[in-house]
Amino acid sequence: MRIYVYIDGFNLYYAIKNTPYKWLNIKKLANEILPNKVEGVIHKVKYFTARVSGSTDKGSPRRQQIYFKALSTVPEIEIHTGHFLSKSVWRPLIGLPVADDLVHLDDPIIPVKGSYLVTDQDSANERMLEIVMDRSKLTRDEKKLFYRRKPPTPHAKALLAEVHSMEEKGSDVNLATHLLNDAWQELFDMALVISNDTDLVTPIKIVVEQRKLPVAVINPTMNRTPSAGLKRVASTVWHVRKEHYERSQFPDRMEGGLSKPSEWVN
Repeated sequence: MRIYVYIDGFNLYYAIKNTPYKWLNIKKLANEILPNKVEGVIHKVKYFTARVSGSTDKGSPRRQQIYFKALSTVPEIEIHTGHFLSKSVWRPLIGLPVADDLVHLDDPIIPVKGSYLVTDQDSANERMLEIVMDRSKLTRDEKKLFYRRKPPTPHAKALLAEVHSMEEKGSDVNLATHLLNDAWQELFDMALVISNDTDLVTPIKIVVEQRKLPVAVINPTMNRTPSAGLKRVASTVWHVRKEHYERSQFPDRMEGGLSKPSEWVN
């Protein structure tokens, strides 16, 4: 039986981020997870991720590139990369008193630039108010910056801040597309999906119900079953355990001079 493996790289990464198992041979992991009763050979392992930017950790692109080189030593592994989208978004601040406890309309205060006070949901018109400020203490440019911003429609009482966001794009779509395309081309007899992303429910359901091909789903977080949505559409659910990760590590030193990043030793 021909088995294809599809791995959600970031879902896997966050499952093992705080463990010593990041130097991971993903083909070996898939073989470790396969039950003995399954008679099949892994023909392809498709790893879907994105190249990190290093904006928060300057060493992360170097470590990722080393890991990619380690993966490339396994002929069955293919790496498919998406990208990160950088954007500014409005987010509510949490862990603070309610807005009415922070400011009073009669107080001459200086807010964080771009912050706003949202009125109570029970308010008759549910409108948005700018935080009162002492305009004499702001520069001309700061005033322009503050008043030019248009925050989103309020849904509750909160302080909002404009924040920088890095969003990974493409990996889940790429995984779903490859899973469906490979199924329609009849390239595998069984698929193994390592992810707990419910965005994959529909493509898995199509492969199982329309192509009549079995799809096993694994949550990469140790000893936890996949989400209810994935369990509902999967042909079977297998479990990843600590010993699977332990037995699936690359050697600390590999042929060709590749070495496990020193930051991943512990």
